[in-house]
Amino acid sequence: MSSVSPVPMTENLYLDYFGKEFGSISDYGQDEWSKLNEKVVRNLLNTVVPVASFIGNKMYFGCTGIVVESNEAGASILTSASLVRSDDDDRNMKSILMIQVRLPNGGFEATIGRVAHYDLDYNAAVIIIPSSRCLRAACFDRHMEFGSPSNVVAVGRWFYSGRFMATAGILTDEPNRDYPEHMRISTCKIPMVMTGGPLIDSGGNFVGMNFYSMDRTPLLPSNKIVDFLVLKRVIKSGTEKTLKRKYESRCRSKIDNEGPEVILKSISEKPASLLPSSEGTSSGESESEECVDEEFCFFPDFHEPLPVNEFTELIRNDLKPRGYAIATRLEGGMHLVNTFEEEFVEDTWCKLSKKVASDTSRSVVSLASFKDQRFFVCTGVFIDCIGSTSRILTSASLIRSSPDENNIADNLKIQVYLPNKLVVTGTLQHYNLEYNVAVISVMGFRCLRTAEFHNQVQIEPQREVVTVGRVFESGKLMATSGIVTGKESTLDCKELMVTTCKITKAGIGGPLIDLDGNFLGMNFYGRKETYFLPRNMILGLIKHFEAERSVTRDVIYSKANRWPVPVPRWSYPSSRARRRQKL
Repeated sequence: MSSVSPVPMTENLYLDYFGKEFGSISDYGQDEWSKLNEKVVRNLLNTVVPVASFIGNKMYFGCTGIVVESNEAGASILTSASLVRSDDDDRNMKSILMIQVRLPNGGFEATIGRVAHYDLDYNAAVIIIPSSRCLRAACFDRHMEFGSPSNVVAVGRWFYSGRFMATAGILTDEPNRDYPEHMRISTCKIPMVMTGGPLIDSGGNFVGMNFYSMDRTPLLPSNKIVDFLVLKRVIKSGTEKTLKRKYESRCRSKIDNEGPEVILKSISEKPASLLPSSEGTSSGESESEECVDEEFCFFPDFHEPLPVNEFTELIRNDLKPRGYAIATRLEGGMHLVNTFEEEFVEDTWCKLSKKVASDTSRSVVSLASFKDQRFFVCTGVFIDCIGSTSRILTSASLIRSSPDENNIADNLKIQVYLPNKLVVTGTLQHYNLEYNVAVISVMGFRCLRTAEFHNQVQIEPQREVVTVGRVFESGKLMATSGIVTGKESTLDCKELMVTTCKITKAGIGGPLIDLDGNFLGMNFYGRKETYFLPRNMILGLIKHFEAERSVTRDVIYSKANRWPVPVPRWSYPSSRARRRQKL
């Protein structure tokens, strides 16, 4: 899955307004949790999530969602289509909205979502978000019947605090002349923010999805939910009984519960994907059978020139300082790829001992260079501390004028995101463009841990390793594992070695360590695998740097090595579909 912080200003400026507009949490769920056993409540923690849509920095609609599918490709969240319905014409969808889903992890982070499917008759929508190991899919049994009267509990979550709400009632068979005949009614009284949340019985079985009403609470029954999810191919026909899909974390960070806070709460990360995708019908019939790309099923005509308005200007002002170009057109499902905010797919902190993970978290930093706008972002690791000055080893891509040139950019400013969450100024001290290595110094900060160079280790094929990176805007620490291969480097620099670790651009310059925490090398980006400069080469460069007193440039002029890095770009579903057709 990519994580973000809430849209700026919204929480403080609009909290009171949305507390009133979407229901006061103080009026609901005072003692209702007592009606559910501990196991049911525990399962709900990772299944029920808060969802909100935004126009600019203002919340458009806030509600609750239910995780209905979660795997390595991503997660699907079922919620009310009110999240994206147009307020001018409720038969249409609001096209330019940003959707955020709060994750039930330790930092309660927000991630960007997009509309993949919807049905206006059912008032249901499915939001797709990146994969997250903290999510657990709900189980909707199409064949389970819930008679009347049945004791039920409605559940929801507040977007900003993540606080759960619950209110109890009875499932009734009273006539529902005010609602479509496929709806059922409960006596649960809910605020609007619980729209899209589940209605469950005392055993934790999902009865349906709730909608807001002043008098009674209508709900879409679980059998209709399964019909919708099967029709939209969110789940496969015949598998609804096993929809639970126990997507439990394969590898949870030990530090989350036992040690220092390694996965830091996102404090300023902006979304890389700013526009929702859209696919669905108002009649309940699917058009996805004609879809070329199963990952993105959209109306073929859902694209248009980017409008000239306040929201476009807001997007432009957000993207430009970060070095990203604005899109040339508007299309459902469009999103930025190759960004510096993209996180590692895999999280393998549990392969490290508590001490190794703790030491690593205190030694790894993120760096960004700026020239009018953001120039480059990567990871670094502390290598020593002399007096009150700490030094950081990182990639020279941070300061290189381009991947193809043997020059550094002029007048760059460097910022360093420290393990204590402070952002300070860094100074270029040494660099070598042949091996793409740089040393950045930070004055007035004494690092607590450094890369572990002291132990003698051999880097051999099949050795299990972990590569570490840190995201600059959020400060989130990432780790992914693999093995050292015997492959030769396909890059210009032939001294590089290769691992099966899969990193993103944010991990460039980060350390490669073994399971004991020993520093093995520094990582560089590869499309299918990760290259690293081994420790013996780095130690030789550091010794050479230490013999110099000023900023040094150490280049062997016989060869100018290239260090390719993918350029950020906008990806459009229609373009991918055309490429698939050509194949």
